[in-house]
Amino acid sequence: MENIKQITVNDILNKCPGPIISRQQAATISGGLISERHLANLDCLKQGPAGRVKIGRRVGYVAESFASWLASRIETKNAPPAPNS
Repeated sequence: MENIKQITVNDILNKCPGPIISRQQAATISGGLISERHLANLDCLKQGPAGRVKIGRRVGYVAESFASWLASRIETKNAPPAPNS
């Protein structure tokens, strides 16, 4: 059985284009698993990433805070063994 690689904060930070990322970039960095809208909802519930920044009406996150938050939410599981043919 092959183990799934544990995703680290540095793995996520390497995908960040700069020190501050927009919600749209955050959705892309997550591979589309978390949408901009979901991030907005989590922010309203105070469950989103810390380090939220706002410029006008646009919201973004400090990349390091977002990466730590995302890494803490990632749950990896081993794939079930393939059936014998």
